Amino acid sequence: MMDASGSSAQANKTMRGIGSSHSFGLAAGVSGKRLALLGLALIALPAWASSAPPDVPKYSVTFDAQLTHADVRLCLDRAHAQVEFAPDSARAMRFLSAMRRSSTGDLQVVGGSWLARDWAAGECVAYTADLAAIVDQGSDAGKRYGKNLVTDPQQWLVRASAQGASGAEATMELPEGWSISAPWRELSRNGTSIRFKIPDTPQDWSASLVLGEFEQTRIDLPGGAVRVALLNGKGGEQARLAEWLRIEAQALLGTYGRLPVADVQIWLVSVDSASLAKRYAGMIEPGAVLGGESARGQGNALQLDVDPSRPAQEFVEDWTAIHELSHLLHPYLGDRGSWLSEGLATYYQNVLRARGALLSPEQAWERLASGFQRSEGGPYPQSLEQAAANMGQSPAFQRVYWSGAAYWLGVDVDLRRATRGKITLDTALAAFRGCCLPAYREWKPEEFVAKLDGLAGVHTFTRQYHRFAAMKRFPDWRATLARLGVNGSQDALTFGADAPDACIREAITAARIDVANAPDQRDGSAPQTGVSGIRPHCLPQ
Repeated sequence: MMDASGSSAQANKTMRGIGSSHSFGLAAGVSGKRLALLGLALIALPAWASSAPPDVPKYSVTFDAQLTHADVRLCLDRAHAQVEFAPDSARAMRFLSAMRRSSTGDLQVVGGSWLARDWAAGECVAYTADLAAIVDQGSDAGKRYGKNLVTDPQQWLVRASAQGASGAEATMELPEGWSISAPWRELSRNGTSIRFKIPDTPQDWSASLVLGEFEQTRIDLPGGAVRVALLNGKGGEQARLAEWLRIEAQALLGTYGRLPVADVQIWLVSVDSASLAKRYAGMIEPGAVLGGESARGQGNALQLDVDPSRPAQEFVEDWTAIHELSHLLHPYLGDRGSWLSEGLATYYQNVLRARGALLSPEQAWERLASGFQRSEGGPYPQSLEQAAANMGQSPAFQRVYWSGAAYWLGVDVDLRRATRGKITLDTALAAFRGCCLPAYREWKPEEFVAKLDGLAGVHTFTRQYHRFAAMKRFPDWRATLARLGVNGSQDALTFGADAPDACIREAITAARIDVANAPDQRDGSAPQTGVSGIRPHCLPQ
């Protein structure tokens, strides 16, 4: 389940089989040719083209009753010398027809966009999008699940070049009885008309807009909400799966008591509606969760393939959902930083389940030890950073994921040891939430760890980052676990109470007390919650 962010890969994909961590993903971006064209276009723009202040585009969208077409109207409040309107790829222009201005001005087709000159304040463009053609082409841009359609809205909601960092707004007029699931934040609702705020994210970061006949459950938690939709579910399945995801989201609160971002879209695809390949995989290796991915385009979202017929306990025991949710804790770090992003999610998929009482502390350490043992190897021809950057072309998933998990475990232990538990990975990430989330741009991995160091007042993150990034062997995880008092093989671990870092081990996986129901503090800080399962002399002094 890699943390990516492009039209074909802004997704963090989690596939079954990558060690207790079956996730992978491909980070796609704009093609070199497209970048070159964009660069030439920017160079060619006259000085006055960018002189007007940024605008907040406002979309109005109505759908036909069969959800085959959408009529779109896009208006800008300000006047501009010229404005370009473009979908996320030139190929997507074929799905858009009858493009016209509300004034008598012309629209000129230039490459993969429409160009309008002398744009008046309050002027609009209007056009029709062929949604059926998008979903029937058999690509990542759109899919059909029974009566439900899933499209990347950036394929048909053209972006105005005048859009600024404040993003856009969209009002969706739905047919009677239809629902919508989007990564956007809902601003208001009036009958079948819903108004959203669309964050300003890179156009090559993929997003999913789900339309059709399905239920959606909102789960409010400290710091925000998650919205869960199941496509083509049967009676009672929506409620059961929403309850499972409530438990998983509550486990995420075990980091610092709040959701990392205020709004999260989660949409579930039943195995009955999945592709033939996924249905076949489900028959070969049955399970409650068959895979998943996270996306950051126009907001934060998770998509999971599930088999609702499996027992409830199988969902509780699966790690995929908490792994994907853990990606909300950090910004997109690109391919080169995927060992950091996937490592953080792999570390927390075990630690947070222990804190949320979904695993015992002993089970969490057993899973960490097992993952490290399965993944160790070397020497490798490439450094860890190089292997991460090339992960889509090489079978280095386990090394990348679990080396990253070893990094975050080591940093967490070092911080706790040096400060007697006052500064931890959790507190550093909580500070990062306060300053820098949600993140609507790519962060360089060096930038991310330097920011964590600055927020925590340490140098641990950066020092260890450079050491790990250059590694051509698997990290020495055995020494770290030995100091924590975790010894033996993965099938017969022992836990020493007198080990040098035994108190740190207890603190890392200690259950958090009532974290989901703790009220928000008036100053906006994390809810005050406690821990259980730590010997008194191990508590921070």
